[in-house]
Amino acid sequence: MAPTRKHESVALRSDLPFIDELLPDFDVESCRQIDVAAAAETVYATARRLDMSSSWIIRSLFRLRGMPRSALNAEGLARIRFKPLLEDPPRGFVLGLVGQFWTPSGRLLDFEPREFPDLNVPGFAKAIWSFEITSLSPNTASLRTVTRVSCGDPMSRRSFMRYWTVIGPFSSLIRARMLRSVKRSAEGSHNRGAT
Repeated sequence: MAPTRKHESVALRSDLPFIDELLPDFDVESCRQIDVAAAAETVYATARRLDMSSSWIIRSLFRLRGMPRSALNAEGLARIRFKPLLEDPPRGFVLGLVGQFWTPSGRLLDFEPREFPDLNVPGFAKAIWSFEITSLSPNTASLRTVTRVSCGDPMSRRSFMRYWTVIGPFSSLIRARMLRSVKRSAEGSHNRGAT
């Protein structure tokens, strides 16, 4: 049976073609976007330094999921096995993760980023989290995040879809808050640089 696709948004085409090279077939895709009053380079740099620790909602959701507080920033995400898959400054970057996200521990696997596109581990799922920056003017950019998940087999797909039914809205909330945090920080950096 072919996987069904569940989407949170109607705009499915990514502006970064390498997302389709990394994970062309997926079971879930979720997109969020925000416009930022800052240059694309500033938005990219701010997103790359990702720090979600200022949001009590994100801190609480991470705690409920059993994720360490150190995972609230880019370095911490790398320590829990979010791997940088691709970088295209200032257009964007993609992080990848492989695990059994529906289990209490997440059973996150270590992997070589170059192997990610062909990686298919039965009983596990792989996910990408992209950050796409589009310059709208010299001082305005759009930041879009896309999350895609592909399950390795029908059993992991069923397990993941049950998990996503409950967790999906909270995942979307985390990404919405993260976008607002990047916007605030990038606009603050841009305004400080303009004075």
